[in-house]
Amino acid sequence: MSKETNLVSRREFLKDAGLVVGGATVGSAALLSACKNNGKSGSVTKYVCPLDSKEFDSLQALKDHYASAHEGVDLPDFKTLNINGVDYSVIINDYWSLAWVLRETLGLYGTKVGCDMGQCGACTVIVDDKPMYACLLFACEMEGKKIRTVEGLADYGNKLNKVQQAFHDANATQCGFCTSGFLMAAQALIERNSSPSEDEVRHALSGHLCMCQNFKKTIEAVVAAGGK
Repeated sequence: MSKETNLVSRREFLKDAGLVVGGATVGSAALLSACKNNGKSGSVTKYVCPLDSKEFDSLQALKDHYASAHEGVDLPDFKTLNINGVDYSVIINDYWSLAWVLRETLGLYGTKVGCDMGQCGACTVIVDDKPMYACLLFACEMEGKKIRTVEGLADYGNKLNKVQQAFHDANATQCGFCTSGFLMAAQALIERNSSPSEDEVRHALSGHLCMCQNFKKTIEAVVAAGGK
């Protein structure tokens, strides 16, 4: 299982994964592949026992520990998800949604869950260059796909990309809960149509709801982003 990464985001992946390995991932995921932002692209991979939270540098070491320390208990199967250019091997129940795994297993809370029925667009992520509702996707079916969340938009987690900057400049947020979903839909649109018209923006965002009714500024922001 090779781990290659080109992006660093989400606050240097929570300081070399110490927080995630010690927190959100324990008990749910048995591996975290994280990035180090020391001016160079690189990776740190830790395999975490889901029963006692002990860390190992290889999957074989984890399997050996599991066999000796937890005799008679089968090691769950791993699923590998590529998210924002990073491979995560995690334990996923068949009925878990991608939105659930992103938030509750990997701690990527930028993806919001609103209606949880595929009607509001708050959970939108980009899967193989297409915007999709993460609440309607089974995480176990996402192997082999390229998934992007709002955490992957900014350059190394520090500099906003042009879509995010346009939202900021236009003040295209109110409470902010739906913003990440709008951003991902807008990003997908700009990538396939670098200069969309207002009507094209309206169509691309038609599956998204903003309870604060800030649609005018949101549309203006996406049109402006296309002009940059």
